[in-house]
Amino acid sequence: MSVTTYMEYLHAIELPTPFPVGPVTVYLADAPGEPITLLDTGPRTAEGRSALASALALLGHRVADLERIVISHAHADHFGLAAELEAASGAEVWSHPWNVTALADYESDRAQRTAFYADLLRRAAVPVEVMTMVGGATRGVNRYAAPVAVARTVKEGDRLPLAGDTWQVLHTPGHAAGLICLYEPERGVLLSSDHLLADISSNPVVEPPPPGHRQRLRSLALYRASLQRVAELEISLALPSHGPPIRDVAGLVQQRLRFHDRRVEHVAAALRNGGGTTWQVTLALFPNRSPLDTFLAVSEVIGHLDVMEMEGRVVREEAGGVDRWRLSDPAR
Repeated sequence: MSVTTYMEYLHAIELPTPFPVGPVTVYLADAPGEPITLLDTGPRTAEGRSALASALALLGHRVADLERIVISHAHADHFGLAAELEAASGAEVWSHPWNVTALADYESDRAQRTAFYADLLRRAAVPVEVMTMVGGATRGVNRYAAPVAVARTVKEGDRLPLAGDTWQVLHTPGHAAGLICLYEPERGVLLSSDHLLADISSNPVVEPPPPGHRQRLRSLALYRASLQRVAELEISLALPSHGPPIRDVAGLVQQRLRFHDRRVEHVAAALRNGGGTTWQVTLALFPNRSPLDTFLAVSEVIGHLDVMEMEGRVVREEAGGVDRWRLSDPAR
């Protein structure tokens, strides 16, 4: 556990997680005259619970003092403790409308996602034994979060008093459909959650359709657009949920976009070399994977195939319930 203070009333609290990504950073805002606000909570683990309580005590607070909890997106390392904190403090939970069902009916949402991903992996031609291993790995995530009701929703363009300033809510879908960042334009500070990380290229995870949509969103295409949008803002400091602060947001965005451009070329090479299914392309790009990484790898390949399909570079054909891909111009 570590605590770093920014902008006098904004404190970054690093909490342990059981996930490969490592610690998660949550943010406490305790400006006088404003609700004491926690942005994200960490996962529901004994270590995370203890570390958060210790950090709050170091800052002169108790869990019972929390008045508002803002959830950036519905991943367990970001909201796992929210239900416990809400019960202990009476704090209002705020998040984007697309996160409401995933947060309030977590187990049902996970069950629906399991069915969605099983169909996705079948269409990708992932072998049954691999699907079974992936299912076992992802089911284990459930224990790190509990359902929590959202008292108030925030969306693109809303204003949020936080840390003595007025912050703008930015809806930045990509890594997660309902992901929000908070931006303070006067000081040029961005709370970037998982949207932009200094040391990791955020995985734009393929997800079921969000509320009001019948088709799944193309996560990588949305992520690229959200990155470009953030790069156009005047940002002097981005504070992410994992890893160190970011000083050169525009430069990092260009790195991330170039990374995905290179990955598109790797997908094209795999297709030229005989890869026809999503799984065959995944094996070519990611030959060594853990069960959990297998799901993320397939998701990433689908994202790049989505972008290539949107650009007219690949053609998708369905045969026996499996998607097969070919380059529209094999010479490219």
